Amino acid sequence: MYNLVSNYKETDEQRRVINEIVQSIKKNNKFTTLLGVTGSGKTFVMAKVIEALDLPALVIAPNKVLAAQLFSEFKNFFPHNRVEYFISFYDFYRPESYVPSLDLYLEKEAVINMYIDKLRHRATQAVISDKNTIIVASVSCIYNIGSPEEYINSYFNIYINQKITTDEITYKLVSIYYEQDNYELNPGKFRVRGNNIIVFPQGEDNPILIELDYDTVENIYIINYPDFKKLRKVDLFTIYPAKMFITSEEILKKAIKEIRQDLEQRYNELIKEGKLVEAQRLRTRVEYDLAMLSKFGTCPGIENYSRYLSNRPPNSPPYTLLHYFKDKFITFIDESHITISQLKGMYFSDKNRKETLIEYGFRLPSCLDNRPLRFEEFLEFTHNIVFVSATPGDFELSNSNKIVELLVRPTGLVDPEVIILKPDNIVETILNEINQEKSKGNRVIINVLTQKMAEDFCEYLIMNGVKSAYIHSKVEPLDRIKILTDFRKGVYDCLVGVNLLREGLDLPEVSTVIITDGDKQGFLRSKNSIIQLAGRAARNLVSKVIIFANEITKALSDAIAETNRRREYQLNYNKMNSIEPKPLPAKPKDIIKMVFEMLGVDYKDNKELLTKVDLLISEEEIAFVDDEIFIEYINRLSEKKKKDLKQRLTKYMKSLADNMDFEKAIVIREKIKLLN
Repeated sequence: MYNLVSNYKETDEQRRVINEIVQSIKKNNKFTTLLGVTGSGKTFVMAKVIEALDLPALVIAPNKVLAAQLFSEFKNFFPHNRVEYFISFYDFYRPESYVPSLDLYLEKEAVINMYIDKLRHRATQAVISDKNTIIVASVSCIYNIGSPEEYINSYFNIYINQKITTDEITYKLVSIYYEQDNYELNPGKFRVRGNNIIVFPQGEDNPILIELDYDTVENIYIINYPDFKKLRKVDLFTIYPAKMFITSEEILKKAIKEIRQDLEQRYNELIKEGKLVEAQRLRTRVEYDLAMLSKFGTCPGIENYSRYLSNRPPNSPPYTLLHYFKDKFITFIDESHITISQLKGMYFSDKNRKETLIEYGFRLPSCLDNRPLRFEEFLEFTHNIVFVSATPGDFELSNSNKIVELLVRPTGLVDPEVIILKPDNIVETILNEINQEKSKGNRVIINVLTQKMAEDFCEYLIMNGVKSAYIHSKVEPLDRIKILTDFRKGVYDCLVGVNLLREGLDLPEVSTVIITDGDKQGFLRSKNSIIQLAGRAARNLVSKVIIFANEITKALSDAIAETNRRREYQLNYNKMNSIEPKPLPAKPKDIIKMVFEMLGVDYKDNKELLTKVDLLISEEEIAFVDDEIFIEYINRLSEKKKKDLKQRLTKYMKSLADNMDFEKAIVIREKIKLLN
């Protein structure tokens, strides 16, 4: 069972909301919506619902940073239960694609973060082995990861007094894709020393030592690496496969036969259409892949044959994380107004790219079956779904069997007062407002309509003595985190942005949100957008929202009405319960450190400079940072990682040269020299 540990005590309102959600799920309602204002304790409510129902839970967040925040919170709430993290394991990913207008084919390029890969394995192992498991995931949970049946059938147990030989254990390990390596012991590898076998199980932090007395397991130890010190003795250990894509020899033979048949069929179709080049291209590529599969059991781009290797029929949905849950589980979709649209859009973007590859003979039509789930399939493979948002979208509101509102903050803080001003003397008014709030130790957020406006306005503020920064979509995610952390620390007094509502910001220092062009039509000034923007000030004792507008649009009117409703609700609650609003803790969370730790990147407490290279986002970004920063980065790398980076950059340089982009290629060449 779950054991929730927290210093928080649920309020009467939270208790009511928890009970209503639990009852809705017990009635087997497919959809329930939790409409919770900023700072109302939505994560705590989710945790209490999970504890009450005692079911496995999947929590889906719209991006990696918010997933990391939720993972940290749930980990603190359930320190004695399995709380795992499942996001995309690519540090850099460029999918295979073809641009017909340029006759340009781009091979798939990917850099896998092995630490995140370990976390993904840990997540799948947890849902298989432990009912009381919470998985915090990004939308990558709807992508193909291989058959759960094959995965479950492939793991095996090692236990004391088991009758088994060294050769038998070795055979079992190799059959589930473990590699023998006598030089470097990483997850997914093993080595044999006489009657002893050292295995580094996938998903674990430490290797295990198996000591045998001829054909009997005598001892099993968890050991430290690299000094091989024995940490503790265990009686039984479960070894899971080193890879998620598991294929038996029988299925592999069947797959090769089916691929040949589909190749002949598609080849003949292309010939009939007069596409001779495409037909020959397809035959050459697929026959090479078949030769690799026959000899090694794998090939480049093997995921394009996943339908055959998973023994699935054509047009069937892929196996995803959802299929690894054995029984009924609850799904929470956090920031549902964003996440739902992501879940809907993943399938179509993948489909459009692959249809071009099929048309021009780069892939068989079956590659379409290696895909994310369609939204309808996602709904089919989940049970009870709870949408969580301060501003639920149309889908949530129109489909939910039960909508539960949580409009009370335990701290007593209220939604900000909304002030409408004419855009006369707008710059002077904003400068005065910033200086007033600065004198009180508060911060200001300004929301404009375009990236250029954000940059220009920020520059103007700096010229007028205001410590400012801007954030928009072209600012890298981790650079945004650095800016936000500095903003909270007081490095900046003002933050200018285009669409800050998607950041999931926890900014109690912000007392004032300023919105320009409030009467414009469109997404950035819709009812929900304005409510979310206003919510950025809802964590401050004295908060207000200033909206510049010549007229009151319907979106503006509805947003103001809803904000005022929530404000009045909290004020009445405070009065009835004699609650005096309390400020939130002023010390900012070190989100950077948390994200670094989740991604397996070394982090030092005295680290002040955050650069894009710390996550190896892409070769281009790595190569075009300042030499000083690049040298600082590579000095922290091991020799192996330096070698890997050099290989990646060399490959990227050659691709640039092949595309006649010699200027960039020269820049990359100079960076490679720094690695020597």
